[in-house]
Amino acid sequence: MSNQPIKHSTSPRKRVIARVIGFMAVLICAGLLPPSSHGEETNPGSASRLPLLVRARRGDTPASIAQRYLDDASKGWMIVEYNGIETLSGGEAILIPMAPFRPGGLTPGGYQIVPVLAYADIGDASAFNHQMRGLKTAGFTAITPAQLIDFMEFSSQLPLRSVLITFDTVSQPLYDIGIPILNEYGFTATVFVATDHIGGKGAMTWDQIKQLHEDGFTIACRGRSGRSLTRRTKGQAFETYFKSVESELHLARKAIETHLDAPCLFLAYPHGSTNRLVSAMAAKLGFSAAFVLGPGENPFFADRFGIHRTVVDSHINPERFGNILTTLITADLN
Repeated sequence: MSNQPIKHSTSPRKRVIARVIGFMAVLICAGLLPPSSHGEETNPGSASRLPLLVRARRGDTPASIAQRYLDDASKGWMIVEYNGIETLSGGEAILIPMAPFRPGGLTPGGYQIVPVLAYADIGDASAFNHQMRGLKTAGFTAITPAQLIDFMEFSSQLPLRSVLITFDTVSQPLYDIGIPILNEYGFTATVFVATDHIGGKGAMTWDQIKQLHEDGFTIACRGRSGRSLTRRTKGQAFETYFKSVESELHLARKAIETHLDAPCLFLAYPHGSTNRLVSAMAAKLGFSAAFVLGPGENPFFADRFGIHRTVVDSHINPERFGNILTTLITADLN
């Protein structure tokens, strides 16, 4: 999980960006680009997909510029990556990307994949804290399932070092210990809940689940009981099995949406396994994507109803943990 800073002095990308900025400045002076490209104070809208040329103010940061022009401070990484810079001194010309510039995570040297971590529970608090600190130090950004799907559909892009952190539990220790650790490092996470377990002994209440939702964590579905949906009991009629799968998913999704007053769009297959019927049922009931348990790559062209999550815990070998966090598959795409 080495954190490799962007180099400034001889970066080929920076040289290209400098030439583009210079070229755009010439166009502005010649009247071929509107002068407003220099000084827009707010988001100019999405009508133009051309980069916007602006001048940084004193005290500006990539986050503040992203807030001003992209309406989202969390997109400061786009300013950094697109311009090949890390800090601003004020007064320099900056290009604002008004459209995805790396759709699908495609680069001449390969393509991006997104690791998805699956924790059964918080485990050892100190070890979990160490893992999250390592992710932060290595420059990772924790994303949501919605951001992952936007990435897969080419409607948005992700930081090169993106990770989706998920939990398959409604345990009280996750709420009391795990969530504060995530907050400390500015990470979000997805909690897949089995609704019948909420409010039980040692489990979170619906009020706590709703609080997580309001704090920006994604609450997603893991069925009612969390039982496997691929196991058909001996002698069970297909119609009975079909209805049991439908009931398990429909009632759980309905409970989540009722308590949170928000759509529930994501499913973790209980026990991590699926079959054609379960996947088809998930799509039929309105889930946008579903996750399996097991190692595998998640590029933009992955199956949305078979997104891989890798099981991890707080005691995983650091070397293996680092290998799981691979985010680029090398390939000659020229």
